[in-house]
Amino acid sequence: PTVKPEALMRYLVRLVTPTGGAVLDPFTGSGSTGKAAVLEGFGFTGIEREDEYVPIAEARIAAATRRRYDEVFGE
Repeated sequence: PTVKPEALMRYLVRLVTPTGGAVLDPFTGSGSTGKAAVLEGFGFTGIEREDEYVPIAEARIAAATRRRYDEVFGE
């Protein structure tokens, strides 16, 4: 798993995902793509075969989900 720059991942997700679309990441690792997808308002499905990376990705994506909620609803 490698943590990628948030701005880059958000740009790439916007570039390839249609409005209202969802992102599929079959190699989720630390969750950078999922975090970007959530922050951009897209659906996300991640797949990771290495058990030790799942909690890392879950935590990062959950934090991004809370952040997105706050951005959208102004809390």
